Amino acid sequence: MVRWPEPDRPGFVAFHCDHRDGSLGRPEDGAYFDFPKVIQYMREVLTAPGNYFGLIDQFGVTLQFMVNDAESVRVEIPDPARKGSMTTDASLEDLIALISGAGPSLAELVVPGLVFEPWE
Repeated sequence: MVRWPEPDRPGFVAFHCDHRDGSLGRPEDGAYFDFPKVIQYMREVLTAPGNYFGLIDQFGVTLQFMVNDAESVRVEIPDPARKGSMTTDASLEDLIALISGAGPSLAELVVPGLVFEPWE
């Protein structure tokens, strides 16, 4: 099992965009979210098409979500070395359950149905 690099600071750098109110949080803003705040933001932001929310772990792995429609959210794990992302669509509740079981490394998450999509 991977340990948190900063044991006294478990969590993730977060970023988001909520088109409803125009709020935007960039990774360089350094917003640091623990699990309760991650889940709170997922429930608040991932409810309107086009909104997105993402996390960067302490190892530099990114996990991002974008609302497709009322039924599904796109999840992506960018892979710059392969010039693409591992992607799938899931319900918000499934993604919250997934994140609730995450550890320090987002790369260790088992996301059902991921397929590689090259960047165009």
